[in-house]
Amino acid sequence: MTKDKKFSICAIICASVYLLVFFITGIFIFKNMYYTFAAMPFILSAIAFIPFVFSILNIVIFRKNILSAAITASSVLMAVGHFLFAAFVLSKLTFLLITGIPVFIVLGIIALALFFIFLYPKLEKTARRVSAVLIAIALFFVCVFGVLKLNFFYYTSDGVVFAVEDEYQIAWLTSVKSTGYVTVNGKQYTDTENGQNRVSVLHKVSVPISELDGAKSYTLSSVPVYSEAAYLSVSGSTHSKTYSFRPVDTSDGLQIYNISDSHEVINGPSKAASYFGDSLDILILNGDIINDVSSLWQISLIYKLASKITGGEVPVIYSRGNHECNGKYAYALADYVGSYDGNLYYNVKLGDAFFTVLDTNNDMQDSNFLISTAANYEQVREQQSQWLSEMDYHGEDCNYRILVAHMAFALADYNRFPEWTEELNAYTDGYYDLCISGHSHVLDYAEAQTGTKMSYPVIRGSIRSNTRVRGEGVDISAFTGTAIVCENGGITAMYTNSKGIVRDTITIK
Repeated sequence: MTKDKKFSICAIICASVYLLVFFITGIFIFKNMYYTFAAMPFILSAIAFIPFVFSILNIVIFRKNILSAAITASSVLMAVGHFLFAAFVLSKLTFLLITGIPVFIVLGIIALALFFIFLYPKLEKTARRVSAVLIAIALFFVCVFGVLKLNFFYYTSDGVVFAVEDEYQIAWLTSVKSTGYVTVNGKQYTDTENGQNRVSVLHKVSVPISELDGAKSYTLSSVPVYSEAAYLSVSGSTHSKTYSFRPVDTSDGLQIYNISDSHEVINGPSKAASYFGDSLDILILNGDIINDVSSLWQISLIYKLASKITGGEVPVIYSRGNHECNGKYAYALADYVGSYDGNLYYNVKLGDAFFTVLDTNNDMQDSNFLISTAANYEQVREQQSQWLSEMDYHGEDCNYRILVAHMAFALADYNRFPEWTEELNAYTDGYYDLCISGHSHVLDYAEAQTGTKMSYPVIRGSIRSNTRVRGEGVDISAFTGTAIVCENGGITAMYTNSKGIVRDTITIK
């Protein structure tokens, strides 16, 4: 076989592999309608055939090695690019990148070894010096920022005031590991456990609701820690930042904004949630704010989204989504977001509104091979049912009673975990005015007792698009969420997008 023919065969193989990657991933992408406009699947499909067509033409007509090399390179790049695109729209990109870090490190070490064995001895003197300097610089940055994790101290997010039961849980993020405390009315509330200050980039401190509502301001303080080794702690000076806080004020109505399924995108959701401006009273983060919990960095994205919307000045209600049930740090999520006694289900009364937040947790059975090693969510469901059965307060003295649950279990066609769903229905029926859910990436309103099995309606209103009601796009600056106004005993919901446009208005009560 000639060298030219080998190049041509290599090109057609690479072009064929790209076609295979495109259509296998495309099944998942286009089944869920993850595109920006209707013609996109056809345009991308036509583009996918270009390397294959040119590889055939090159064999039959052109017979150029340089064209074979170009087809091979473009096919590889297009296959990798489309695979990463598919991972992004299916909310698996950070999972692949984070879990792939050990593989990337091993490949880097192998590449470096091969470089020194085969290429370095053949380089000229100047090239050797340049390559040695570049490698030394790269290793320096890896050691300083990757191994030692040294950095300048700054607050990476504003405060996030989670509202849970009778307390606010104030959370924040710093650029380097630090200790932290919150000061309200001259009293310090420290992020500590068992006599040990928590040394972390993520902090959460509990403050009584009555204290912060009365003070209307709080101060975050953190001390960077550069060494936490036993008997050898090294720390810097204290850095403080003060925030105004606006307790829920229902004199002009209650303004609530709900976001779910933002999947690590901040730009579009934060723009959509700016609809109320400074009149926002409560932000609800209703699950799947991140793709999984494989790293503390991902948890920090919850803080960044919430603080960008609220500026640390208004309460945030958080409910866990199914994506936030998977990953290395999923077990510790309750330590960093709004939770009560280690659980992600709770009640909270804000103004004249009473909220019950449910943890609909994982959408897969514990026996599913994808999660079976770590999953024990059946126990969470049993404990939550017990909690609901014993709950004797449903906000009878409040004008508005709202249920927050990531998965819309009350829908008439909901069929996950049938026995548990029946329990949830039995324990919540007759008590609430509205259930706010997400999970399905749609804009949808289900009327009570027709679209739902319950005495209350269900609204779902979060999607990565400014125009669609289902089948979201990939534009990270486009997002539609739900603005809710409770006023004069009535409830009105509006779907608003990142351009500030009200797409639809629904009178609920």
